[in-house]
Amino acid sequence: MPSITSKKLGYNTAKLWRNVLYNSGATDAVLYISIGNHIVYANESSPDSIADTISTEKTVWDNSYAAKRLTANDIELVTPRINWSGNTKFRQYDDTLSPAVLLSSNTSQNLKPMYVITTNRDVYKCVSNNSSANSTVLPTGDYTTSNGNIATADGYIWKYMYNVKPSNKFLTTDWVPAPISTNQLDYNVSDTNVIDGELASIIVTASGSDYYNRIVTVSAFATGCSTLQLANTSNVSANMSVTGTGIFADSYISSVDTLNSRITLSTAVTANGGGTSNNLTISTRVYIYGDGTGAIATAALSSGNNVSNITVSTIGTGYSYANVYIYGSGTSANARAILPPKYGHAYNPAQELGASNIMVATRIGEIDSTEGGLISSNTTFRQYGLLVNPHKYGNTSAVTYATANSVISQTTNINLVAGAVYALDEIVYQGSSVSNASFIGNVNAQTANLLKLSRVRGTILLGAVLIGATSGTSRAVVSKINPEFQPYSGDFVYVENISKTQRIDGQAENIKLVVSF
Repeated sequence: MPSITSKKLGYNTAKLWRNVLYNSGATDAVLYISIGNHIVYANESSPDSIADTISTEKTVWDNSYAAKRLTANDIELVTPRINWSGNTKFRQYDDTLSPAVLLSSNTSQNLKPMYVITTNRDVYKCVSNNSSANSTVLPTGDYTTSNGNIATADGYIWKYMYNVKPSNKFLTTDWVPAPISTNQLDYNVSDTNVIDGELASIIVTASGSDYYNRIVTVSAFATGCSTLQLANTSNVSANMSVTGTGIFADSYISSVDTLNSRITLSTAVTANGGGTSNNLTISTRVYIYGDGTGAIATAALSSGNNVSNITVSTIGTGYSYANVYIYGSGTSANARAILPPKYGHAYNPAQELGASNIMVATRIGEIDSTEGGLISSNTTFRQYGLLVNPHKYGNTSAVTYATANSVISQTTNINLVAGAVYALDEIVYQGSSVSNASFIGNVNAQTANLLKLSRVRGTILLGAVLIGATSGTSRAVVSKINPEFQPYSGDFVYVENISKTQRIDGQAENIKLVVSF
């Protein structure tokens, strides 16, 4: 049977993940960023490929040697960054088009999605693109200007959404963070920006033919009269707009007496007028019928006498429906009003801009280079991952937000008798050989008598020697300290192989990853 899956599903899934951290304490879900794989790739200039398999997840666990718990400050919804650029066409919002279309580009048509971020980090949504014209004027202004409706000289109307502060760590060259409501005041948003039922744009769906706007000679008339004598009524019809000296604002023709060249106005004139020097303008009229108020629009005619464009000169409010009627001398022109999402544009910027992605942004080494001695400051890593609900070592239930440490070491730590050092990254083992080892691991870091190991296999024998496969170093084992988490517990929901990152004393590493839904 026919069906659709709304793009809102991706947004709502991303929002649920975001809210896991925003609701910390009210949920059992705990998220960590792990780092791992200090062993060189076969080709260091080309990170190894990765697959979504159980075997791969176990390998990721084996590679991981440290992790940092995420907080609400480390996660945000993001959407692809679309920079404003001149002489570019931007899609305009249209309630009859799918988000997939509105948020897409077409390079061959020089067409970009319906939103932009400017050099001032203001984010705008295009609500009118002047009948698919190029944008040539950078939008400026916020919610204090016309409720955030920014009309530029190129005929575009932009809706101000929010501003991203320069300190926002989720703003990158590829991504823009997006708030989920006007309550996130750190984005410079306001309820005054959100107007339910705004009518800011009308699209011509059929241009029709034989439409004319006329300047006509009218006989002198006195205040209060409703019937006017014209020189002729050629290309004049009922419901067309009438303007001129003495004519009441928004007056239109109620009826036309073609035999006697007379018109009757919808509203009596308010002053004397007419005569040889006071002509009237009779033009194509756009009438909006709906449950809102205030919308006023005008029609532009092409040289071929059809309706080429309709401009909303006064933005209306409170419309849940609106029908557009075009009255003039011609026939067959039609138009459609575009209405905003429920509650109005900018009510939920993240949803409106299709933010179906979460960015995780955190720092390893924020406390100090070693995060309190838990992470070596001279070890490389080539992989990071998003880990959900791991178990403490030896436990069968997941950690909770209350019991989860903020930084953990996932190495197996071996205390040794004094002796020569091992080589960093080398394999160490117990047994007759590496291929016939009863215990094996890789050197992640070491101090005088402490060896930190990753990729551990087997059971270590206390009192027996631990042999370095490369260095040949041989030292007896005194004791073992287990890693923080039970290997293979919880779930890695995102893993990325990256180029080598070298940790250095005094340095912190920024980790940013984006998960798309």
